Amino acid sequence: MTERQTEATEEVAHDHGHHSDNGHQHDHGGHSHSHGHGHDADGGDPNSPRRRGKLHYHEDEVRPLAAGKLLHKQPHLDLYADSDRRHPARDVDLPLRTIQLHISELKPGQATRLHKHHNEAAIYIMKGKGHSEVQGEVVPWEQGDFMYIPSMQWHTHVNSGDEPVLYLGITNKRMLDWLGLDRKVEAGKHVPMEEVQKEIEAKSYSPYSYYSINPEEGVRFGPEGFITHND
Repeated sequence: MTERQTEATEEVAHDHGHHSDNGHQHDHGGHSHSHGHGHDADGGDPNSPRRRGKLHYHEDEVRPLAAGKLLHKQPHLDLYADSDRRHPARDVDLPLRTIQLHISELKPGQATRLHKHHNEAAIYIMKGKGHSEVQGEVVPWEQGDFMYIPSMQWHTHVNSGDEPVLYLGITNKRMLDWLGLDRKVEAGKHVPMEEVQKEIEAKSYSPYSYYSINPEEGVRFGPEGFITHND
């Protein structure tokens, strides 16, 4: 093997018997494993595989992906309303495998339907001004702004100006589609409006809303004290 190889080298330590990490332990037929807590699951151990692991690359095995199309010229000139969006829009036609792009137009006074979906979204305002309602919060925006739509939060976009609004939506929908995990829910169609309002007012957010990415500790989910698995 060469020095540059594509898999991360990690050592996995197994301890047969009881051991504990931050006081939380499990024993399964003589084999025990610990669950880390909060944001310091490895206890700051300098010998942790996460801290000592080395990344190698198989550069000789990496090949460029062949793509039949590299350009979609001026898609904003070819928008149309469909049964899903009901306002002029279209997907950008590029062979992207993990992200999806779409362009939408809203006429003055027009709004998208209130809905939510599993995919995250970033919205870039190409033209115009207006606001969005995201889980009950009103977010004003104008040309040049970026806005984030978290997963499964009810939202609608509104053109409250006098000119047409044009915006670009950037989502991870395509990746979730490949995995069979994408889902869209529309207010008044899939869920009664009263339930939607209760859901928004409850302000009940998933503990997985909180996460951090750190080269020392890796990915950590949940607020302080939330139990994460570190098997």
